[in-house]
Amino acid sequence: MRGGRQAIVAGLIAAVTAVSCGGPSKDEGGGGPAASANTEALVRYYRKKANIPPGQQVSVGEVKDSAIPGLKEGTLQVGTPPQSRNVPFTMSADGRFVIFAAAEDVTVDPAKAVMAKIDLKGQPFRGPADAKVTIVEYSDFQCPFCARAYATVEDQVLKEYGDKVKFYFKHFPLGFHPWAEPASIAVECAARQNADAYWKLYDWYFKNQSQVNPQNVKEKAWSVLEPLGLDKAKFDACFDNKETQAEVKAEMAEGQSIGVSGTPSFVINGRLLVGAQPFEQFKAVIDDELASAK
Repeated sequence: MRGGRQAIVAGLIAAVTAVSCGGPSKDEGGGGPAASANTEALVRYYRKKANIPPGQQVSVGEVKDSAIPGLKEGTLQVGTPPQSRNVPFTMSADGRFVIFAAAEDVTVDPAKAVMAKIDLKGQPFRGPADAKVTIVEYSDFQCPFCARAYATVEDQVLKEYGDKVKFYFKHFPLGFHPWAEPASIAVECAARQNADAYWKLYDWYFKNQSQVNPQNVKEKAWSVLEPLGLDKAKFDACFDNKETQAEVKAEMAEGQSIGVSGTPSFVINGRLLVGAQPFEQFKAVIDDELASAK
């Protein structure tokens, strides 16, 4: 049975990898009883269980009391940031027994708990403000799977559902995509002057990925923005000084806090959909949310 479950998990991971760009997980940092016998035993056990190569780092983040009395919970960080992943665990107080999952409170609506972590105040969006379904995408302008998902969202999802959905875009530039973060910075700099400029540049980057490189990302951005009448001096200062970088990183951290580890990832009324999924996958979740909203 255990082998069967592992095979299923491996298959799901492979499926997601085929439709998404892999990314970092949140770095929990050091601290806590990382040097204790219990956590050292935990690391040794997980290394063998998951067949982690000797050269790959495995460390224990903060360990705290679980919501379940008498238990502890924490996170294993596997790999080195930014290319790392987090594995939550719940264990007995003496460290002998462990479940590699976080404890969850079934009295709390998980979708509402996810949406509560997403800041949408003042964010640009497409669709009506009172739409029953909210879609939030965490994405990377250089990711090829994100370009595929862009086409699905723009050409199918938003057209099919019209005023029933509203769509937000959040930045999640991956470290191994060299022009992704500069592109995100440029888009946010454009947004400071004009909301329409934000969406214009968003559209252009996804439609023209092959034309962009780390050296021309700013030049290409301005070629799109200039006809819109933006102030070039303000845009240049914003981009050159990376004035919007903090906003980009904050959105990435927000995504990590709700379980985003690769791109594209979508949150549909609090429900996570990972990868460049076909329209039918979006439809299944959206239709279910619309039905429950009646």
